[in-house]
Amino acid sequence: MTEKNLLTPTQIVRSKRRTISLTIDRDGAFVVRAPINAKDVDIYDFINKKSKWIKAKRLAAINSAYKPLKFKDGEKVLILGKEYEIVLIDAKKVKVVDNQIFIPLNNSETYLKNYFVGLCKKLLPKRVERFCAAYGYKYKGISITSATTRWGSCSYNNHLNFTYKLIMCPRDVIDYLVVHELTHTKVKNHSAKFWQKVEEVLPNYKLQEKWLKENRKIIDVI
Repeated sequence: MTEKNLLTPTQIVRSKRRTISLTIDRDGAFVVRAPINAKDVDIYDFINKKSKWIKAKRLAAINSAYKPLKFKDGEKVLILGKEYEIVLIDAKKVKVVDNQIFIPLNNSETYLKNYFVGLCKKLLPKRVERFCAAYGYKYKGISITSATTRWGSCSYNNHLNFTYKLIMCPRDVIDYLVVHELTHTKVKNHSAKFWQKVEEVLPNYKLQEKWLKENRKIIDVI
């Protein structure tokens, strides 16, 4: 959901009342209640005055949708930004078919984690090498980790680390995180110079940053 959409009401309800009020439910639905004769300009002026609160509440509600998997049939999980329905089966490997992901019934979490690690090991080196070839980055190596608080990191000697959870993000977001860590091989902080170099490679990187901000709880899913 974009910043603009965060301020767009899900519903405007007019009734015999004297004041304008706002409610945001646990799923992020945003309802405005207003007097019958209230003008749209007055309603949106009221929304703009409460914009900071609305954004915070809706983001919190939306992000709460990403909850740790319980590994039950019908749950959803993202792979490269696409949603798949979990189906538990008597098997010894994970398999994706159409919009479903089949996961072994026993040790389901371990199997899915290992599957994600395998996908990361195939995808991330290719993405890193692509940007290295195009922009001259140099790095020592790549590790896939189980980090739970950050998507990636770059060590002092330019070793790149990425959490396996990264595979749930869309491809453009993954590319942004790759470029972010590769930029740290040249600039070890988040100074203006750092962001300038990121922008030279990905002019629209702020869109990916916004996606990560709006979907940050995804890292807690597994």
